[in-house]
Amino acid sequence: MKRNLLLLFFIISFLNDALAQAPSFKLWDYRYGGTAAEILTCFKQTADGGYILGGHSGSAISGDKTQPTNGGFDYWVVKLDSLGVMQWDKDFGGFDDDLLYDVNQTADGGFILGGTSYSGMSGDKSQPSQGMEDYWIVKIDSLGLKQWDKTFGGDKTDWLYSVQQTADGGYMLGGYSYSDSSGDKTQPSYGSKDYWIIKTDEFGNFQWDKAYGGTDDDWFHSLQQTDDGGYILGGFSNSNISGDKSQVSWGGYDMWILKIDGAGNKQWDKDIGGTNIDGLFALQQTADKGYILGGNSLSGIGGDKTQASWGAYDYWIVKTDSLGNKEWDKDFGGTSNEEVFGSINQTTDKGFLAAGISYSGIGGDKTENNLGIEQSWIVKTDSLGNKQWDKTIFTTGEDETGLAIESQDGCYMIANFSSAGVGGYKSQPAWNGVDDYWIVKFCDSIPSAILPTSNFRLPISINPNPFTNNISIHFEKQNIKHLTIEVRNTLGMILFISEENNFYNTYNKTIDLSSLSNGIYFLEITVDGERTVRKIVKQ
Repeated sequence: MKRNLLLLFFIISFLNDALAQAPSFKLWDYRYGGTAAEILTCFKQTADGGYILGGHSGSAISGDKTQPTNGGFDYWVVKLDSLGVMQWDKDFGGFDDDLLYDVNQTADGGFILGGTSYSGMSGDKSQPSQGMEDYWIVKIDSLGLKQWDKTFGGDKTDWLYSVQQTADGGYMLGGYSYSDSSGDKTQPSYGSKDYWIIKTDEFGNFQWDKAYGGTDDDWFHSLQQTDDGGYILGGFSNSNISGDKSQVSWGGYDMWILKIDGAGNKQWDKDIGGTNIDGLFALQQTADKGYILGGNSLSGIGGDKTQASWGAYDYWIVKTDSLGNKEWDKDFGGTSNEEVFGSINQTTDKGFLAAGISYSGIGGDKTENNLGIEQSWIVKTDSLGNKQWDKTIFTTGEDETGLAIESQDGCYMIANFSSAGVGGYKSQPAWNGVDDYWIVKFCDSIPSAILPTSNFRLPISINPNPFTNNISIHFEKQNIKHLTIEVRNTLGMILFISEENNFYNTYNKTIDLSSLSNGIYFLEITVDGERTVRKIVKQ
């Protein structure tokens, strides 16, 4: 009996993997930008089912951008509804460059923005610089209106990568610092650069800070408050045993994670790496209270790495238990070039969604060629890290960043910044041919909610389908009084309409749809109150 149950488990697992396939239906895509460059760095779904995009912009008022920059690059956030339609955009900055790296929705429905500022007191920045680059956070309401901002730093470079509202309503800021004890930094540097976190109250007022590091370089990238009220911190380190680092490096840079309690006291740390360069760029606590780590690896088999690199840098994801002990690791990449990691998120089926960009063609784990130079690339795994599918997000140009999430309706979202024109999955050209924010939504199937009902009983011929430019419609019906033909996109927007009255017997019509971009559409025909809807594909 036990043997039969085990066999059944493996059969079910095999069938699940065999049936798993990449989402095949692009519902919509949008680009957002001005006539200069926009660099997207963060992307989240919001409580209302919409989305928030964040990064930095060098554009004046132009294109989709409704506010000018204060000087150099500014923080730029764009709020979308659930269909990807822009609701508002906001620019925040001082007289110099201000680079946004994280945005998260807050309990009051607003947002906390965090990044690095070169600016002194000017524009939206209400406090002077402490030294060189500083941490800068901005709190905005649900409509994007600024409520307050705070600057934190020491006497040297301080670079903020992550900000998150905490359970007590305050905020935790994380980044790396070159500063010794000075300004807001109360602890000296262990080496060249250290992890540096700051805890504030709900109004951004400083409560405490902590530095963590060894005697060499320690680069912070990601943090999350954990379910016990503490925090998990992650990045990569070149330090051996020293300072807060309790384990030696396997070779060059390794992933380095630290678990601290709610007061910032270190509970444990783990070094995870291979014999070459490995870096952590994203982490998340998982449903089983462990952690999923995502980054890049140049290592072959050795150390903690159980799979060789396919080419140059590959995606490398590592699953640990609640104490940071490695449970498994997986390497994903192409054979012809390198992959640059962007994000990792657990999905509702307890699997994982890894994303970034790839320069590779077909080979290794990559099943599709790029259309342009570098393209966003998604890998979906099961709960044990076994690959279920991968998908390349085609454009004719160069795309950077690659951030992916599972949306509330079970579809998949990918966001990046792109300079591509119309082509591949991209239906809108870049403003002025430079980088814009770009977001795409894919589903396993067309959601039934967007399909209108059909009560059409007549046989109908639609050819060709898929089509390139024209499509022909043919059916027979006696004494037609009124006929309407509509072509809609997957959002239900009417892109073509034709109405005719009073004709007899055979109906033949060819319609020109050459102006539509490649993708899925719905042809709706209503004849004297009877309606049919057919999916058509332009390619």
